Amino acid sequence: MSIPSINISEPKHKIKIEPVAGYVFTQESISHGFIPSPVNTALVSPIEYSNVALEQAPEIATIGGIQLQPDINVQVGIKTDSILTGLLNSFRYRFPDWTHNNIEITEENFTAGQVVFITEENANSNNLYSSTMVLANTTDLDTGAKHNLFIFISYSDEELILLHKGYFDMPDAVMPNWSPGKTIYLNTLTGKLDVTPSNISNNWVRSLGFCIPNAGQKKRVWFEADSTYLKIK
Repeated sequence: MSIPSINISEPKHKIKIEPVAGYVFTQESISHGFIPSPVNTALVSPIEYSNVALEQAPEIATIGGIQLQPDINVQVGIKTDSILTGLLNSFRYRFPDWTHNNIEITEENFTAGQVVFITEENANSNNLYSSTMVLANTTDLDTGAKHNLFIFISYSDEELILLHKGYFDMPDAVMPNWSPGKTIYLNTLTGKLDVTPSNISNNWVRSLGFCIPNAGQKKRVWFEADSTYLKIK
């Protein structure tokens, strides 16, 4: 019985095989969180895109009898901005056609940053909302202790804008005493926001937020009135 022999000859075709990914998803790091700021500019933005028609489809290459398909790159887009800061705008309340407030809304009577509340007590019947806006005062439980508190933002062209909660840079005239990280209160002794609460008998005390450290030398606060209050004995 003869043993078959194997002869080695030069190849007629050479095929170079390299691993090629058909689809690749590259993960890109997206920063989360945001810098505490009363300027909410980061909104949801659509991704810009364009459609380019292929006049000629990529041709299949045939090498050594094997058909190879060229790569097709698909970009699916990424999220460009955090929506967190934009959502804070949801806590700015807008009241159009706000008229006949019991206390005339002027720069002398109301300043941006002051703590106010809305009540039906003594409201003018001509007010569309059957309400009136009043400055909060800790001397009486009926002047802010039992109400939802707001920060007065502005009043223009009969449109009232109030801040329910969020970041705000307090003017010196409204908050002379500010300290990073401390809780803020309404102080009847000064009639302004303060890091020291009232200590007068029968006054109410309520946490209204806290001071936010920042590099801009601003009296920045996170305003969010607690739903509970204490009455000083």
